[in-house]
Amino acid sequence: MHQFHTEEERKVDLTTTERETLLAISPDFHSIVKAEYFDNYDLPCPVRVTIETKGGVPVDVVLRRTRHGDVEKEIRVFRALEDFGLPVPKVLAKPFPNESGESEAVYSLLPGENLQKLSMHSEEGLQEAKELLVQAVTKLMDATPFIEKHEVASLMPRLTLSKELELLNDESNPWLREKPYRSAIDYLRGVIGQIDTPLTISNGDYQPGNFLAQGGKITGYLDFESASFQDPIMGFVKYPIYDLLPLSRTDVVETFLHRKGFSKEDFRIRLALGCLKILKREIPVAGGDQETQEYRSRVLSLLQESI
Repeated sequence: MHQFHTEEERKVDLTTTERETLLAISPDFHSIVKAEYFDNYDLPCPVRVTIETKGGVPVDVVLRRTRHGDVEKEIRVFRALEDFGLPVPKVLAKPFPNESGESEAVYSLLPGENLQKLSMHSEEGLQEAKELLVQAVTKLMDATPFIEKHEVASLMPRLTLSKELELLNDESNPWLREKPYRSAIDYLRGVIGQIDTPLTISNGDYQPGNFLAQGGKITGYLDFESASFQDPIMGFVKYPIYDLLPLSRTDVVETFLHRKGFSKEDFRIRLALGCLKILKREIPVAGGDQETQEYRSRVLSLLQESI
């Protein structure tokens, strides 16, 4: 379903404001050589910009455009995570408004390769990426007590399972008119109220492209625009829902569950909730092209299996 894009598709035309901001980062910056989206199937994503210094040395930085959250919030979360000791980008240019009035920022480029790419090299790379992903998420969760006491906690919503379920009940959700969807909501209401798993810090997206590694160690945590305190299992439901290859074909979910003391039953409940969220947010009730129809069919099947 997901394919990486060509070099031509990844090229980015920078605006005047972006160019001026990038070159103003350092008096040694002379000219912009190129700008392109990172090799990611989910465009648009952050932009990798190569700048040539007056001495002719190329320097790579990251232009962070707002996608689905708040860049200013992300920066404050990064600072808190850095205080805790996790590797996160440095802020090279504070948030600035672009021509459309949206906030952007410029970050340092962290060393390492994202775990999606690592997982695609070989079977050995796949197993290493799986292990590093579980380690990275576990370390992030370990930061929860520290972040809860940090001033940034006031910016982060607390998304209990019950709250996430109730957010599905609004008039804009056409799926509420579908009996299987309503039945699943009714079922989850009966079981979620009995769950009291402590929330943990989450970027809401444990997809492998959000973690960098080098030499067998995690070197970067990315994408905290929508950081929150969330149920610790919810970040993994996208692996079967999106079929995030090749990691979705490994036991990455089972490995995480085992290490954190959760059961398959625990995951099944969260998977059902995740399916409901994705149906509301991304998938029409009917119609669409063949890919959309296959996507809808797969998510509905997962939902049925999980309840």
